[in-house]
Amino acid sequence: MSHEKLALELADFWFPAIANETWDRRLRILDEIHGQLYQDLESAGEYEQVSASFVAALINRLGSPPITDPAQAQIYAGSAEEQHWGAAIAWQFGEGQEADEAASEQRERRRWPREAVNLRTEMWIQGRPGHCRLVDVSRSGARVMPLRYQPRLPPGTAIRVIVPNDGARDGVVVFSSPRGVGLQFVNAAA
Repeated sequence: MSHEKLALELADFWFPAIANETWDRRLRILDEIHGQLYQDLESAGEYEQVSASFVAALINRLGSPPITDPAQAQIYAGSAEEQHWGAAIAWQFGEGQEADEAASEQRERRRWPREAVNLRTEMWIQGRPGHCRLVDVSRSGARVMPLRYQPRLPPGTAIRVIVPNDGARDGVVVFSSPRGVGLQFVNAAA
């Protein structure tokens, strides 16, 4: 069976279970489904393809409503369709522009400019593997959005993330919000 066909069959089966739920509840249900898929599929690559297509099919069955909720943005970020994950990234940046004055001061203190990346990559949270969307990166840190439900990570949590053209980078959480997880790289360039 093709990855796409499996994803569509899963969406047909699970749609009734999530159709009338809140976005938070949908995210938790999807996390359980993703955990089982990860165990059942033969490889991480197969899991990534089926998982992302499954999420896209569910979002389409829901009518692709505009993003209004952090859990909804996290679900959209895991979709195979660019319009879905692009909307999640745009929503996150929009939410960031509405941040309070303290966050604005933090942006002004940045030593290195951020580069928008928007790529799926791998990460390890305290040694546990997972997948995320690398939202942006600078010489001293990055912002990632886990693709599976994660409780808010407290500051100081160790994370390793794969950064394109830079390999694996170790970092620690400096903030965690619905817009993603901010990392400061260990041994960042001064």
